[in-house]
Amino acid sequence: MNTARRRGEIIGWVVSAVALVAGFVLILVGIATPPSASFGWFAYQPLANAAFVPGSAGMAIAPVTAAGFTLFVVGLVGVAFLTGIRVGARRRA
Repeated sequence: MNTARRRGEIIGWVVSAVALVAGFVLILVGIATPPSASFGWFAYQPLANAAFVPGSAGMAIAPVTAAGFTLFVVGLVGVAFLTGIRVGARRRA
């Protein structure tokens, strides 16, 4: 295996690991922060200062948590891809 290919594989493992850890941290931060009140008296329109816009507040999870899940899945895909390359190279040899 040449040096450039090995270096690229190591960089891929590091990037995938960083994406996994960063996604996991964002998921924990999103779960740990209390949600803002989007219902109850705050959403009762005669007492609220905002106009009702359909579909604007429909997310069930915080945007930070959604970004964390996305980053975590990207890291998992990277790890699966690199593992597949490693297993394929081992079978070829």
